Amino acid sequence: MKKPLLAAVFTTLATFSASTFAVEPLTIGASAPLSGAQAYFGSSWLNGLQLYIDQANAAGGIGGRKIALQKLDDKADPREGTLIAQKLCDQRDVVTAVAHMNSGVTIPTMDIYSGCGMPQLTISTNPKVTQLGFKQVFQGAPNDSVQGELSASYAYTTLGSRKAAVVNDKQAFGQGVSQAFTGKFKSLGGNIVSTSSVNPTDVDFSSVLASLKQQAPDVVYFGGTMPQLALFVKQMRAAGMKSTFMAPDGAYTPQFNELSGGAAANAYVTFQALPYDASPELRDFAAKYQAKFGAAPGPQAVYGWVSGQTVVNAMKNAKSLDRAGILAAMRLSHFDSLLGKVVFDQNGALKGGGLFMFRVDGKGFKLVSK
Repeated sequence: MKKPLLAAVFTTLATFSASTFAVEPLTIGASAPLSGAQAYFGSSWLNGLQLYIDQANAAGGIGGRKIALQKLDDKADPREGTLIAQKLCDQRDVVTAVAHMNSGVTIPTMDIYSGCGMPQLTISTNPKVTQLGFKQVFQGAPNDSVQGELSASYAYTTLGSRKAAVVNDKQAFGQGVSQAFTGKFKSLGGNIVSTSSVNPTDVDFSSVLASLKQQAPDVVYFGGTMPQLALFVKQMRAAGMKSTFMAPDGAYTPQFNELSGGAAANAYVTFQALPYDASPELRDFAAKYQAKFGAAPGPQAVYGWVSGQTVVNAMKNAKSLDRAGILAAMRLSHFDSLLGKVVFDQNGALKGGGLFMFRVDGKGFKLVSK
């Protein structure tokens, strides 16, 4: 009489265990700077990601399984990034990492994610991200070569600049985009009068600016991030320099002109997405973001949405809902998004992708080149 009872118990436990496993969420580990000077960018990126995950869960998740999002603050610090990468690798329930935002943080983490077979989707833009041979990483934004080259072409062709001074912050992103600007500007026939480097924590640029003023460049291109970009252009104008100022996407924030005290007026900034009022789809996204978070979406928010779409599509198409299965499916990504078609090349770099030139206009940015 006991054997049927025991069999029933084991059957019940097995059924319960299978049922429990079936409803366990699929966890995405997400990391960006959520505190410090770059929190505005990192938070908006992960908020956009959260918005898409919420929508996917409302539609039933992945085969009835919910998607969980674990957000971690890497503080834009490479050491913090590597600790987070190891933490996510050690968590067996984490099947994908959406990480990180800064190239200087992403690059040292790639070896860790590769070691545990973790699919890694990043919006950091240094070309090295997809040139170092790691097969688990995907770059969801156009790389620095495209961004730096657009600025150089616009400066030379549209603005008529012939002499350029280039400054970088010694970080992977700043150096990469500055090198791209330099190469393109020279290839067009322009003259690079100087290349200067500053420490990423510098706040006084008087010595660099003294040299630049003597060189009288038509344009100054600074490969760096906030708040340095705002401080630099403020001190540049205070020193009496009237050269055109150009900066990469780190300056695409209202804080750029605010922190510069208005000195950033008419500066040129590249960014990878159109304004949120540029299409009905982007307006709809902005309205959803406003309703969810009680604020207008930051510049990286739409990239968060597309990051979510990329991962969810891979999960839906994966032959197995583990790291290996999702990684294989991400390599085959091919879909339309709010930022255009998402397709990766054999190295994980985004094929194509938009990039646009803006001019600081009052408190906002005016689109000047598509």
